[in-house]
Amino acid sequence: ISASITSTGSFGNVQINGEGRGQLEVDYRLFETGSTHQASDGGAIGDIVRFGGSSTNAGDIYYLEPDGTWDAAKANAVGTSTGSLAVALGSNSTTDGMLLRGVVKLDNDPSATIGNPVFLDDGVAGHARNDAPDDSGDVVRIIGHYYSGSGLIYFNPDNTFIEVA
Repeated sequence: ISASITSTGSFGNVQINGEGRGQLEVDYRLFETGSTHQASDGGAIGDIVRFGGSSTNAGDIYYLEPDGTWDAAKANAVGTSTGSLAVALGSNSTTDGMLLRGVVKLDNDPSATIGNPVFLDDGVAGHARNDAPDDSGDVVRIIGHYYSGSGLIYFNPDNTFIEVA
């Protein structure tokens, strides 16, 4: 059985319910950087997961712990900065979600030049910065690129990193 759903004149949500697996084809995904949704900390558009039941702070950066919960990431701790990262979208990882990749407003503004990379902070857990951390034991990992003032970034953590000697 094949069906087609079309929504015209709307920029809202389209919801499809059913059983089994399916395929969704789209021409492109629009990450609208001027959205009022992104005016508040943790406002995001992108790939989002909801699990872990962890208390979070909207707009902070977290790492996935081995038990499936989330904790604040920090560049001066290898175990918290080299694995799976996400940005919290609210006060609970299951209820509000965690952004794995996409455009998001952080709760701190790394104040980078537009288009430049941003990195995990080694001073404040869950925050980003505009320059690579450089103390011994720090992890240097690009987590995204700066899009505009007030902390809007394209969050897309690199899979590679280096540890400062």
